[in-house]
Amino acid sequence: MDSRLLAATIGISAVLVVICLLPAGADRRDDLGDGLTNVVIPRHVKTPSARPRTWLFMVICAALGLLFLGWQRPSAAASYAGLVQDLAAAITRNPAAVNGYVARLLPATGFLAVAYIIGIALVVRASLARRLAMLFHVPLYLAMSVLAQALLITAGIASGWLISPFGIEATLVNLLIGGLVVLRMTFTAFVLPRATIVRRDRPLWVWDGVLAWCALISMVALVVLGYAYLAEPGNLTSVWQVFIPLYALSILFVLVFMPLWLLWWAGRRLPAPGPDRPAVDVIVPAYNEEENLARLMRSVDLAAGRYGGPVRVVLWDDGSTEGTAAIARDEAAAFRHARGEVHSAPNGGQATALNRSLSITDAEIVVRIDADCVMGPDALVFSVPWFRDPRIGTVGAMEEPRADTVTWFHRLRALECLFQFRFARLGQSLVDGIVVIPGTFTAFRREPALLAGGFPVGMNGEDADLTMQIGRLGYRAVVDPRIRSEEDVPRSAGEFVEQRTRWARAGFHVYARHMPLRAGSAGPRVWLWSVRRGFSWFSLQAGMVAPIFMLELLLARPGYRANVVSFALLYAAAGAIPLIMSLPLAVRYRYWRSLLWLPTWFVYAFLRRLATLEAVISLPTRPFPYRGPAAAGRPRPAGRATAGGVTAAASSARPR
Repeated sequence: MDSRLLAATIGISAVLVVICLLPAGADRRDDLGDGLTNVVIPRHVKTPSARPRTWLFMVICAALGLLFLGWQRPSAAASYAGLVQDLAAAITRNPAAVNGYVARLLPATGFLAVAYIIGIALVVRASLARRLAMLFHVPLYLAMSVLAQALLITAGIASGWLISPFGIEATLVNLLIGGLVVLRMTFTAFVLPRATIVRRDRPLWVWDGVLAWCALISMVALVVLGYAYLAEPGNLTSVWQVFIPLYALSILFVLVFMPLWLLWWAGRRLPAPGPDRPAVDVIVPAYNEEENLARLMRSVDLAAGRYGGPVRVVLWDDGSTEGTAAIARDEAAAFRHARGEVHSAPNGGQATALNRSLSITDAEIVVRIDADCVMGPDALVFSVPWFRDPRIGTVGAMEEPRADTVTWFHRLRALECLFQFRFARLGQSLVDGIVVIPGTFTAFRREPALLAGGFPVGMNGEDADLTMQIGRLGYRAVVDPRIRSEEDVPRSAGEFVEQRTRWARAGFHVYARHMPLRAGSAGPRVWLWSVRRGFSWFSLQAGMVAPIFMLELLLARPGYRANVVSFALLYAAAGAIPLIMSLPLAVRYRYWRSLLWLPTWFVYAFLRRLATLEAVISLPTRPFPYRGPAAAGRPRPAGRATAGGVTAAASSARPR
């Protein structure tokens, strides 16, 4: 074995990994905000209803797939395998053994990564120079992939273990490499917020890290064993090898949630309501919400009556053009248990309306609820007792679709909520790993929210950002299965994709603000679930390219046609992994009618992936070469921050 060449290969691989990570660790110079609540970046570009760039992306991926399968002189797959073979043979000096490994090399995942990078580079709104800079990530990815596969072969030959690039291992490694490369492309090509400057003051809760690591390591071992079975000689030509690893992250994190969920239920301690009834302020941002506003206001008054303590409702009409303010005043005047007040101001966006409301509150406990939701009757009864614990900073509810209108989207959203709130977030709650308490119902402490500056203005995902900020200040986020809140659900495919595009864009913005390489790690919510979100950008979009390539493979390669049913079932089932975990919960909570729509889940999942793609396309891009903005934003100290009328206290709010 050539030890020098082996060391050089390892060294070059490490350098390329660092090249991918450095841009993600550098702060953003294109955000002229203060690093707290004021984010100043160009607005996203609204997606036209015809979605021409989205369809162009799919056409490009289809053309690349035909080229990949049909180009024979030289064959793309053979050329890739030849590079891996030459490097591995030079390192090991055992070409015969290398040939046995390379003969089983399936570079399908590599194609999906290359197709995604090329497709995005060609459809985003960017200059020619920026597109070329994005296309540079194709050779970067291929170089990292070739080096990794050669090292896998070397490890397999040297150890005699079943480590090789034949399907499973190659796909998993290429997924990780794809995630790194797409991470670099995202942080170099797109305009994103700068890192938060809220100080990281979280106590070292060792047990959180221990449980999260144990769950992660045990589930990684389980996934590896499962893939080892698929890599057995009898399964080497199976379609499972090509497509199941594409969902490795989904499978892994579903499995990680399981032991944490079981531990949560085994050791749950839900605080019981007591004689104390501290004051609660409920803030409601509203813009053109006359359809549901009366229902919301009545639900808040009912919850206040159940609670029995002083409840003040502050509704801020954000420049509505219809009867929102009048309805709010009529309903507030009819309150029997709460005290209501309605304010109006020119339209400034949801975060601005929230900050205006927050600035005039005075209760220690604040509840934020969106105007298109309905508060559960016992929401205040069960959320307020959590704040007896000085470590608790944010409390969330079990979200359910509103029942006044029921569509196909309501049925499948109900199943999605079961997975997210009654399964995943309960497990995350055990280790303080919740990334977002949605604005559909959020109870939080006022003091740390003010210290963080309130809700961020100028970006998507103000609810997730506040959850992350309060967590940085040393408070825990929890959800309670006794608290219920009903949310609005889109009624058409266009509304659904628009909503999920906004949510996906929020993921990019919040991740950029709290990227651990730039803002530091504040518990499992950052180093585990936040990092997972970054890598999922690639796997989600690979899932967009995969069905196109799958269809072309079936048409171009007769040997695969007998597996058409297997391919289709595999793709549908792999995308429905969270749904599978929701089935017993659907039975438990009597969502019988939603279960009838299970066969259509893959369409719902595809629309979610489509929204993530459109979120990427809508992000503004940087010029190239990039020299920074004309003026540099001057961050304010973390002790005092103003945004939308919120002023933070200078004293520390962390629980001791």
